[in-house]
Amino acid sequence: MELTVRGVIPRHEVDAARACIAGLGRYARHPVIAARLALFPAAGLRLRQFHVAHAQILCHGHVLAARAVGPSAAAAADGAAQRLRRQLSRLSEAEVTKRNEPRVIQRALRDLVGEHRAPPPARTKSPEQREIVPRRTYAPGPEPTLAAVADLLDLDERFHLFSHVRTDEDVVVHWRDDRSIALLYPPGSALADETGIVVASPSRYSAPLALDTARAEMDMLDHRFLYFVHADDQRGKVLYLRFDGDYGLVQPW
Repeated sequence: MELTVRGVIPRHEVDAARACIAGLGRYARHPVIAARLALFPAAGLRLRQFHVAHAQILCHGHVLAARAVGPSAAAAADGAAQRLRRQLSRLSEAEVTKRNEPRVIQRALRDLVGEHRAPPPARTKSPEQREIVPRRTYAPGPEPTLAAVADLLDLDERFHLFSHVRTDEDVVVHWRDDRSIALLYPPGSALADETGIVVASPSRYSAPLALDTARAEMDMLDHRFLYFVHADDQRGKVLYLRFDGDYGLVQPW
């Protein structure tokens, strides 16, 4: 296992976290060939009691990934391991082809809604103090809606930006307040007919936005996140409030 530890984490917590991921082999139909685990304290003064675990495993030619936040490194790793076990279960049942089937995702949704906990609070910064920190989406490439929902669940994300395989548009699946999942797309998109697992909704913005305009709206209205088409490159992006109090900007590859 490739292990990365950032910050000060007690050795017994690191060992317990490692054991959570190392034990995944007994849940797999095929051997787990390799694993990676990254542990680090959550950013922000108010989050010192929280840790983040990013885990990846290679099994039967498939890279499975999960992320979780917990009150300790071991608890975060256990949360990531639980999500990886669900992925291994789907892999063994269907050799990944059924990962995106509605019945499989519905079962995963029931599991996650039952275990849902509120995320740790974000560090408070005034709007003028916030920096914009860019990163790339976790989506590996163009995806259909159900694959994106599966990624949203497995990575424990609040939202998932991806390029839709049907239309080549940059769109978002995200959790709604009622714990259902929505699909956000540009106005006029053919994705308006996506139904079933997701609630399809067009973006509230009828035209592309400049980044400064998107930020000004976030400053005023304090959205959980803001999905928009960027005026500079016509790509869909997401601006959101990070746990450390800055803005994150998620961009497509």
